[in-house]
Amino acid sequence: MLGAVGSVSITQLADRPPLGGTVVVVDVVRAFATSGALVAAGADRIRCVETLEAARALRTPQTVLVGEDGGYRPADFDHGNSPRNVPPLHGRQVVQRTSNGTRGLARASGADAVLAMAATNVSATARWLLANGAPDLTVLCTGRTSEDVACARALRAILRGERFVAGALSAAVLASGPEHAIWPEDWFRADVEVCAEVDRYDQALVGEPHDDGSVTLRAVHSG
Repeated sequence: MLGAVGSVSITQLADRPPLGGTVVVVDVVRAFATSGALVAAGADRIRCVETLEAARALRTPQTVLVGEDGGYRPADFDHGNSPRNVPPLHGRQVVQRTSNGTRGLARASGADAVLAMAATNVSATARWLLANGAPDLTVLCTGRTSEDVACARALRAILRGERFVAGALSAAVLASGPEHAIWPEDWFRADVEVCAEVDRYDQALVGEPHDDGSVTLRAVHSG
């Protein structure tokens, strides 16, 4: 064990494991790379919900709806699930819904602590865990493609003090692109390139669960 982090269990959302202790929810392509971009664009907090209906129920004149259904932006959403070209968001409320990542957060909302992670903030997530403690850590991979597992293993290596090669993780993310059904789309290829920018953001995304199963993410610098 390194620092205050104990056992690290890597599991899949489809396995529906019992979740307690600290849970890191992983969605590399594209949910939490997009969350990082939203923070960089000025979002103070991001309300992550499981369903399209839940997102729409939170709409107000000051709310920006971000997300996808089947990989594509719903017609009534303001922005798709893309980490590129996010508009300025200062003073706006952000609600995010995706098919895998935000659903994973809802699944983990009963944990003692929950974080969201992509390759774009893997090292910042590790620093938060080492600083705050995680004696019982589950890393929950939300998709069925290989990049989430690669990112989870990279996190585990960092926590164990093992050698971490950012370029290897970036290559794994890029190689996973053809596993996605929407890979032929040029805009999706461009999104994957951004998702492969390891440690683009120096912030952990820490969750605040709500009684309705949604989770509000806030960015925490972990320098």
